[in-house]
Amino acid sequence: MSKLVEATHVTLGGEIGSTDWAFPYLDKQHVHYATKLLTDADALLLGRLTYEGLSAAYLRMADEAPAGIPTSFIERMNSIPKFVASTTLRELTWNATTLDGDVAAEVDDLKRNGGKSLLRFGNGPLDTTLMEHGLIDEFHLFLTPVAIGTGTHLFESIDTAPHLRLVDVQRFDSGVVILVYAPK
Repeated sequence: MSKLVEATHVTLGGEIGSTDWAFPYLDKQHVHYATKLLTDADALLLGRLTYEGLSAAYLRMADEAPAGIPTSFIERMNSIPKFVASTTLRELTWNATTLDGDVAAEVDDLKRNGGKSLLRFGNGPLDTTLMEHGLIDEFHLFLTPVAIGTGTHLFESIDTAPHLRLVDVQRFDSGVVILVYAPK
């Protein structure tokens, strides 16, 4: 059975909506950590907005890799299978399949029939469903030393109180702290 791992950038104020503030912190340590998460995954699980943003960015990067992002990471992002939770997208590219039925049941099936892990980038409306059904096995929160409190917040649509336990902490030289939580 696969585990579902969520990786999300978050400011000290809990903001996740516009990650432009994260770019200065995407250093070698970050790339190494993100590469390990991506390498350990069999597939990505994305919401519609994250899919649209990442697919546009990574398809462009296939032709010209930005400084600091290894070509192997870009190739893996472009080749790994992707499952996109959306009721509005009809045609997907970027090696993606739509989950448009009972998302919780479909993700549970992916986990039961998977291998290593299912990696989810981002945090948003899809998380409400995933958390309500206890489908997320680990949260990797990239706590970034930026004091932004306005905007879209981590877990803002969650009205339950899921109890989590801290299972790992990693500190990068940039000041980013990775907090890894799992359900209790």
